[in-house]
Amino acid sequence: MTSKMIDGLLPSGHDVKFSEIEAAFARLAHDRRRRRAPTRATIATVIVIGPPERLIPAAEAIEHLGDVGVRAILISEGTQAEAVARVTDTAVAVSGLAPAYLNNAVAALRLSSLPAAVWWRGGSTTAFSDLANLADRLIMDVDQPDDLWTAAVRLFDRTAFTDLRWAALTRWRAALAHLFDLPNVRRRAATLKAVTIDAADGASARLFAGWLKSSMPWPAGATMTIRGTRTEPASSLESVTLECDGPPISLKMREGRACFEATAGASESERIVPTGETSLSSLIGEELGVRTRDLAFERALVAAREIRL
Repeated sequence: MTSKMIDGLLPSGHDVKFSEIEAAFARLAHDRRRRRAPTRATIATVIVIGPPERLIPAAEAIEHLGDVGVRAILISEGTQAEAVARVTDTAVAVSGLAPAYLNNAVAALRLSSLPAAVWWRGGSTTAFSDLANLADRLIMDVDQPDDLWTAAVRLFDRTAFTDLRWAALTRWRAALAHLFDLPNVRRRAATLKAVTIDAADGASARLFAGWLKSSMPWPAGATMTIRGTRTEPASSLESVTLECDGPPISLKMREGRACFEATAGASESERIVPTGETSLSSLIGEELGVRTRDLAFERALVAAREIRL
């Protein structure tokens, strides 16, 4: 084994050869039974792919899921055909694996009788596409997602896709949808003239904009403007404003509070919505609870790719 294990990744684990991983799992399970230590029923395999600095927080997030029993497989790319592996009783980390061997490693380590979710935090696009055949769900989570989004659109028929930003936008989407449940607000949709979104993360803004364009009538001539903010984000977005006939329809973060205000001009349409838990553990936990294709996300992603900052 020539590559170095990532410092800080699975610090309580034991380093083994790749060929010895399953035997190590069996030994650790036997030791737990002998000590009569509590065990969790395993319900899924979560495969995390990414650079070393993004695997450590991912491993911590999975550990914080508590009673959600998963086998975690954490892999960083490199040049090795058989890289260093570290094993705990619920996780295995493989450091420095060449992309060409990624598929084989995942196929060997996943629990074939249980659902498998791939949490993609960075790596080669070719390896990303190859994993679509092994994943029941593929969760994208990268800073610059354009190439990944393009690859995902081509693979919709092979597995279920999402982006971790989609989970972070859930309450924003729900709040706006609830406003449009009001007949007077819904009628004004046909008069839409402009949408302005303020956000620290441009990709989140584009994804929300894509959802808007793909889920409501979009009058000819209506414009879309996305403005970046430099504030430390307390939420995925800072504000969303729809200009229609009559008062604007808006969602806006409240200063100093973990909530946003949804308004459509009349007092009966006002809503105060908590942003909810937005930690990495909470977001990935939410996505791991989804098993099927999300057609609303797919339509939003197709539209988001056409929106430029």
